[in-house]
Amino acid sequence: MPMIPDLKTPRPWSALVLGITALFAGAPAMAQTDTAAEAAAEATAEDAAAAGEEAEAAVETATAEIPRGEPSYAITAFGLEPLYPEDFSNWAYVNPEAPRGGTLRASSYGSFDTLNRFTLRGESADGLQLIDSSLGVGSADESSVYYGSVVESYEVAEDRTWLILNLRHDAYFHDHVPITAEDVIFTYDALINHAHPGYRLQVYAEVESYEALDDYTVRVTFRDGTDPEAILGAAASPVLPAHYWADRTFDSLTVDPPLGSGPYRIAAVDPGRWIEYEYVPDWWGADLPQFQGMYNFERIRYEYFRDDTVRYEALKAGAFDYIGVTSPQQWSLGFDDVPAVDDGRLILNEIPYDGPESYAAISFNIRTPPFDDVRVRRAVSELFDFETANRVLLFGLYNRNTSLFQNSEFAAQGLPTEGEMELLDPLRDELPEEVFGEAYLPPVTDGTGRNRAQLRNSIELLAEAGYHLVDGRMVNDETGEPLTFEVIYASPVVEPVLLHYRDGLRRAGIEMVLRSLQGAQWINAYNDRQYDALVGFLSALYPPGRELRDFFSSGTADVEGSQNAAGIADPALDALIDAVISSQTWDDRIAAARAFDRYHRLLTLSVPLYYDPAVRIAQWDVFGMPETRPRFGFSITGMWWHDITNTAAQFENR
Repeated sequence: MPMIPDLKTPRPWSALVLGITALFAGAPAMAQTDTAAEAAAEATAEDAAAAGEEAEAAVETATAEIPRGEPSYAITAFGLEPLYPEDFSNWAYVNPEAPRGGTLRASSYGSFDTLNRFTLRGESADGLQLIDSSLGVGSADESSVYYGSVVESYEVAEDRTWLILNLRHDAYFHDHVPITAEDVIFTYDALINHAHPGYRLQVYAEVESYEALDDYTVRVTFRDGTDPEAILGAAASPVLPAHYWADRTFDSLTVDPPLGSGPYRIAAVDPGRWIEYEYVPDWWGADLPQFQGMYNFERIRYEYFRDDTVRYEALKAGAFDYIGVTSPQQWSLGFDDVPAVDDGRLILNEIPYDGPESYAAISFNIRTPPFDDVRVRRAVSELFDFETANRVLLFGLYNRNTSLFQNSEFAAQGLPTEGEMELLDPLRDELPEEVFGEAYLPPVTDGTGRNRAQLRNSIELLAEAGYHLVDGRMVNDETGEPLTFEVIYASPVVEPVLLHYRDGLRRAGIEMVLRSLQGAQWINAYNDRQYDALVGFLSALYPPGRELRDFFSSGTADVEGSQNAAGIADPALDALIDAVISSQTWDDRIAAARAFDRYHRLLTLSVPLYYDPAVRIAQWDVFGMPETRPRFGFSITGMWWHDITNTAAQFENR
């Protein structure tokens, strides 16, 4: 499989930082003018001070030549204004008076084999993001806005070709070593050269260089300013400790707890079975307004279960505090006749959500037959009878995915707008005529299970692609091979729907083989592209931007570990991705995303599945939670707390 060569490896972080620090922090070998260097060399004890002053003046002159901007506490894209003012005290959706204490007992499905969450290989433990700090943080009320965290203020070029990060002088790692420019530059080097390719392809895709201006100031230069969101990736990336990784291999799997600088650190771990975090009592960020009312549990423990049925039973027995219920059968029937539910100690909490949704789908691998033919993909996709599956298996709880940008203004609808046509018209010769009509929607059945009309349509499409029914099997006219493919999946929750879909495909003579993979098996199969199709999902893309290159561009089709699961390499789609990324205003981003969405749907790279319009949590009555709900979801580990008025009683009565 062809691969894109690695980027040219820059100098090691130590040489890079030491050299630049010398240039701008007063080291004589690089910072002084020739005159100042001679004066320093010849100075006696009496005139050493004068030589030092001359050297400092030379450094100030060199630093003054670097363009600077107006410092700001927040950074945005598309000309948006921050929702929160500079003197805000806390997010509107938290309780700043929430008590801190207790242990949050959570659960996870599967296993883990590493505590390094940045690697391509291995399955990392849940909760590891809690041990790290980032340069900036976003609120759950807005998009494309970040507020300084490790960064005290940002400076941005008018043309957005550079960004200056002014770091706080009081931010430090858990070993009390200060966070400096050296760490920021090390993180950049490590993540683009030794981490999961997503960092290179998404977060730092437009970055040209990092440069330390002094110990607490970093300048980031971008290749150009055409992507208004490119700066945001560099403005909010994590910060990792250079001194900790100096004698360790960054891309290795490890069960040694890594050093961090976040609100929690790893207290104890039993690899593959459980991991426990403890709040850092002298965490440097505790007094910042963006962290008031956040991280209220003294300890957080994730217990791992290899069987989801056992996990639900363990919850009912009081083994842990809550579970996000993703099984419609469990939600609708699994808590019947549970005494703790009947008396209100175990609560079924249904929280409506109408924000942007993730995209769940069965993604085709179009690199090889049979799914290299769009007609085969369309025929197979349209045989999924969502309405019947929702009625029979999903208890009517779900809605159908129809767009990558579900439940947002970026989803295509109706006929193309004027803004969309400006992007689509120049590509008319490369696009199917359907793109210029009504936005494609998957067929809707009557929910009876008798999907005869769509069955006929799919058989006709397959005939156009060179397949016909022979003795009840769909076979290729040239090779005589039956139309058979394998789907890999990780979650048992989706299995009943896959079995239902398999029955529908068999009516058309198509055989779908199901294979469940867990942990490293799944990751390896994905990275090595060893699948015909797979069940997965993309997190809500809001707003869509440069991550589309990782998911759908020609440049990532054959990159190991990229998010381009389908292997799509289409010049017209590339052009529309470029239009999305380069759009400078919110309205232009909407038009470009809708144009992309129209064509993406017609490529039929996947079978759209479904989403839950609510968040469903089964929880023991031990929590307090804010009354205000943010627009873009919520975090139990970040926003809830133990309610001390009933925690003791609830634990005793489990």
